[in-house]
Amino acid sequence: MSRTLSLFTAVVLALSALSVAAPVDSNALAPPIEQTVSNITLEKRKKHKKSKKSKKTTTKKTTTKKTTTKKTTTKKTTTKKTTTKKTTTKKTTTKKTTTTTKKAATSTGSSSGTFTGTATWFLPATEGGSQGACGPEEDNDSPIVALNAPQYGNMNGKSSWCGKKIKITGPKGSVTATVNDACPECKHGDLDLTPILFKQVIGDMNIGVGKISWYAL
Repeated sequence: MSRTLSLFTAVVLALSALSVAAPVDSNALAPPIEQTVSNITLEKRKKHKKSKKSKKTTTKKTTTKKTTTKKTTTKKTTTKKTTTKKTTTKKTTTKKTTTTTKKAATSTGSSSGTFTGTATWFLPATEGGSQGACGPEEDNDSPIVALNAPQYGNMNGKSSWCGKKIKITGPKGSVTATVNDACPECKHGDLDLTPILFKQVIGDMNIGVGKISWYAL
């Protein structure tokens, strides 16, 4: 298209130059510019066609892999039966041997707990001798008591009560004394006191008896 326009422009310029160089009657010498231009064949150049590049098609060969299945063999397991032998344990019998030790004196009463009874008094120095059933010497001013026969036990020996400290409480007050003798005529819970103890617990010796409670320390 640009080349056609250039050719057209060249023709126009040539004609213009001729008309200037030889001024003649424009109507007699040349035809109109439009007619001259129309007689020139303008060829439009065809566009170059883009050649299509032929794409090479490659066919990929597909290889099929053969699959081999491995045969699996299962081994049979045999379980061996285990027999447990029963063990018999022989029972051993041990003969128990009991040795009995005879006590010198057996007490029929327990030393635990609180006991109640009657309090009387006696003179150890003049009644029954100066030595009590438990052994140690005693006198009228000794803080000792004679325990009733049921709780003392065997009168021919020493009781488990011998030498025990006891707490005695009566109408007048409380004292601590030691079991050192036995009272054959006294009942369970009764105590025979020396004069010094009787005065502190019961009071007047002329009363002779009084209610008491006591327990082992």
